[in-house]
Amino acid sequence: MSGLAALLAGRRPPGVYLWQSHAAASDVQHATEKARWTPFCVDGRNAAVKSEVLARIAATCGFPEQPAADWAALADGLMDLSWAPAERGYLLFYDGWGMLAWTEPQSWREARAVFDGVCARWSGTPTPMAVLLRGPGPVDDLPDLR
Repeated sequence: MSGLAALLAGRRPPGVYLWQSHAAASDVQHATEKARWTPFCVDGRNAAVKSEVLARIAATCGFPEQPAADWAALADGLMDLSWAPAERGYLLFYDGWGMLAWTEPQSWREARAVFDGVCARWSGTPTPMAVLLRGPGPVDDLPDLR
């Protein structure tokens, strides 16, 4: 988990990363909390369509309003997070992202744009956001967190 440790310690800039690790989601959550970041661990390993992914992310993040109905609503929810205060940052750990990317490539491109935009929005604040994508998928220009 050295790449994760470097990210949480501020030695890697927050952003969207591929992360190939066999760590249990509970270990990721524990390490993130120990570093005083707020984790959101999304299990997308059997969420292959947009509506399922949106519902899982909204439920995991505990959106106080209605679940995210589209990518714009998801972006709004992830750019607010006032109900989930963080001391040092936010980590969205999305396990199984490739299911959406392979099943609905256009939806994946829209999700990726949301993740990039949200990370950019939180960049430079005391609580940046990082998104870790774990699992196989159609790799494009995503940097790898090692």
